[in-house]
This record gives sequence, structure tokens and C-alpha cells, in this order.
Amino acid sequence: MVLVMITMAAFAIIGAALGLLVRPRAMGVLWPVLLAIAVEGAVQWAIGVMTHQPNREVLVLRLRQIFGDDIIGMIGPVAAATIGAVVAAMLGALTDPKKAEMMLTADGIQRRVGKNGRYVRAEGMVEERAIHAKAESRIDQILGL
Repeated sequence: MVLVMITMAAFAIIGAALGLLVRPRAMGVLWPVLLAIAVEGAVQWAIGVMTHQPNREVLVLRLRQIFGDDIIGMIGPVAAATIGAVVAAMLGALTDPKKAEMMLTADGIQRRVGKNGRYVRAEGMVEERAIHAKAESRIDQILGL
């Protein structure tokens, strides 16, 4: 019984880690569940194969103690992974920084949000001056454009 509890704790920790770190959050819940099902299914398949081989009784007994005897024994670790992933994803969503929205300044100029979360200049914020055009033509001349 203790070994099954250790397995459930391990699956819950892995589920919580993936639920917190994998984005989008729905995939952070889906991956731990699929991983738990795959591990449990692979172990049950290996147990099924080893039951027909001689001198494997002790190994089969130990694997059944750790991972459970049948489908009912598989439900506990998979449920632990699911619960850990869901709780971690929900708590992680609460701590995510809020995305900044577009801002309208007093002059009526819209400023949009850049990739780093800071406001960047929108079209029409900088007026064209002759000195800018002169500098641009000088750079084009140096580069041979």
C-alpha cells in the first residue's frame, strides 16, 4: 500500500509541474494525464508479458504492488496526476501577469503594447522632419542603396 502511495505522490508532483509549466494551460493538464496513462499502460502490458515467462513471479509481484493489480489500481495515480495538473494550472493562471491593453493618450494618439509589455509608438506619433529625411538619404548613400 505504501508503494502505491509513493507512486501516486510521484504522479501528482509530475502532474503539478507540467500543469504549471506547459502552455497553453489545457495542454498542461492533458500531457500529465496522457503520460500517467501511458506509464500505467506500459507497466500493465509488461506485467502481462512477464506472467507467461518462468522465474518472473517476484518481479511481477513487485510491479503489481507499486502500480496496482488492474484497471482499478491504475485509477489512483492517473487521478493524482490529473488533480495535481488541474490545481497547478488554475493557480498558475491566477499568478500570470495581466496583459496590457492599447492605451489612448490625451492627444488622441493610440499606443499599442509591444512584445515586452511596454507601450510602443503607433503610426503618426512621430512627425516627419527634413532632418530625418536628410539623415536617411545620407545612410542610403553610404550603403549604396
